[in-house]
Amino acid sequence: MPRKHLIASQTNKKQQSQAKLWQKLAREIKAAVNVGGPNIEANPRLKAAVAKALANNLSRDSINRNINGTNTDKENLEALEYEAYGPNGLQIIIGVLTSNSNRSASNIRGYLSKLGGHIVKPNAVKAFFETKGYIIAKKNNTSLDQLMELTMEFGILDLIEQEDGFEIFTTSSDYYKVVDHLKANNIELFSFDLKLFPMSPINDIGDNTEKLTRFMDSCEDDEDIQWTVTNYEPNNDE
Repeated sequence: MPRKHLIASQTNKKQQSQAKLWQKLAREIKAAVNVGGPNIEANPRLKAAVAKALANNLSRDSINRNINGTNTDKENLEALEYEAYGPNGLQIIIGVLTSNSNRSASNIRGYLSKLGGHIVKPNAVKAFFETKGYIIAKKNNTSLDQLMELTMEFGILDLIEQEDGFEIFTTSSDYYKVVDHLKANNIELFSFDLKLFPMSPINDIGDNTEKLTRFMDSCEDDEDIQWTVTNYEPNNDE
């Protein structure tokens, strides 16, 4: 069922955890520079990190400080992914940036234990997810037909009109082209990101919903965990 107040809902989520999100975005920028250097155009990972930071209102000054190394935090961060099974067919992928992989693994195992889940071998879960571009555009005076015409030359997987905005799903290869094209045509973007989506989402995990909420909260509060995705998509207006 369509979410009537798409942007209002996303705004509320941002406001609830803005400081935590900015901290994680800054860490991702530093890690990207460490791996591929400070040239945004020559470093795809850094380009993605900066785009996500800008979409979430991290200041240009903060972005530049982290790129140029003037930030006093000199952590050597390692990027890792953990895949896990949970109860009732739940599948989980956790993205980590950490200076201590043993600490991160221990923390994640603890969170999973409370959920009733466990870590599995690489690609046991990720094979059932796919990467898509996910863009939320503000409606303003733009119609669905105008937006469809504007993006028809690109790899658009789905375009959904909500009460206060549009959800745009793109192929991963055309994601940056679509974002740049929309901006060039004065379409105001509320957020944009490359995300993992389950190929076969589930909407029933029995009586484990509260446990999953606590698990997701623990992951959000952990400074080493950048993001968490699952194959659970509740069948309601949330």
